[in-house]
Amino acid sequence: MTIRYTVSPGGPALVFSAAVLATFDRYRQLSLQEKEAGGQLFAQFDGADTIILEASPPKWLDRRSRNGFVPNRWIQQREIRERYARRLHFVGDWHTHPEPIPRPSREDIDGMIDCFGRSLHDLHAFVMVIAGTMPAPEGLYVAVVDRRSAKQMRLDQANQCRIMATSGAS
Repeated sequence: MTIRYTVSPGGPALVFSAAVLATFDRYRQLSLQEKEAGGQLFAQFDGADTIILEASPPKWLDRRSRNGFVPNRWIQQREIRERYARRLHFVGDWHTHPEPIPRPSREDIDGMIDCFGRSLHDLHAFVMVIAGTMPAPEGLYVAVVDRRSAKQMRLDQANQCRIMATSGAS
């Protein structure tokens, strides 16, 4: 199974591979003892489409709690270099929330806006995914984030999506 998001029918798409969806599913916080997990998203570009092929798992040096996830940035930078050598491009981050249909915190949005602004890249936006306790696609929050805002992407009945503004940076 893959999930496909587009801004408009026939337009550029954001596609999550079955392997990526399996990673999100593996780390859903289904019990009270489970801590937030997260990692990075890596993709290849196929014309105007972005095909997300890998969601890296959490690392042992990440700081994880029931309601928080702070990745080890040194390990993440190494991961970006290694994946780039395999022609996979860093396109964003993912993490879990212990709620059925996840909603980003202000910290989630501001952190991703800051990451986009500080990073050297040629992308128009980064991808931010939050996996809730419900399975995909209902349990996923998917947004594109630039230096000013996060815009949530929602699937419609044709497995397309529309972008809705969810926040703005001051």
